[in-house]
Amino acid sequence: MFYVAKATDRQKVVNAYKQSSVETASPAELVLMLFNVCLRSMKEAINCIEAKDYSGANEKLVHAQDITDELRAALDLSVGDLAARLNSLYSFVYLCLLKANVHKEAGLVHDAVNVMTQIRDAWEEAVRNYG
Repeated sequence: MFYVAKATDRQKVVNAYKQSSVETASPAELVLMLFNVCLRSMKEAINCIEAKDYSGANEKLVHAQDITDELRAALDLSVGDLAARLNSLYSFVYLCLLKANVHKEAGLVHDAVNVMTQIRDAWEEAVRNYG
């Protein structure tokens, strides 16, 4: 006889897997996870804006803003030019998300997604090549 897991049981397994992934990830992998969650929230916000679900868009945009702000706060600006450039890019993304939330404009979120995707892709390559 086969056991068919209930939806709540499956969700518990998924949550346990996610928790395990976070607990065993390196700091660089955790940052990569943040990028991915941020991008997912931005893309969900675009869908919400297009569906005129402005409450949902607000929730997703604020979540993406919070992550962007945390990424920016984690920068050590004393170590060189790269951190300063990332700070500027994160500030741009944050401002796009803020304006998108005020004006409910998906195009601004697309701009933020494009910038954050480039940063994430570079980070992902660095993690892959340097651990």
